[in-house]
Amino acid sequence: MQKTIRLFIIVSSISMFLYGGQMTQAAFELTLKKCEAENEGAACAKLYYYFISSKRSYLADLQVDKQKALYYAKKACTLNDRDGCMTAGMTLYYGDQHAAIAADRK
Repeated sequence: MQKTIRLFIIVSSISMFLYGGQMTQAAFELTLKKCEAENEGAACAKLYYYFISSKRSYLADLQVDKQKALYYAKKACTLNDRDGCMTAGMTLYYGDQHAAIAADRK
């Protein structure tokens, strides 16, 4: 269990480093469009990090929203994005009491 938690932290940190570089309003809007209108899995996975990252303060009116983050991770997974599947799976596996996300070990 400890190895799984460490792996999740390492993968999350690497992903936030990779995805967190250009968190501008224009980049966010483009990413949202790619996810919603064009069904691009990688864009949906990237939105997960927009909604949980500490860098969101650079964006107008964007707050931490773990429910939305999970929604976009799940959508990315349905679009066959491995990063989206991993983050959705780990989020659901461990749950998040503060965000009212129940642990689902299935």
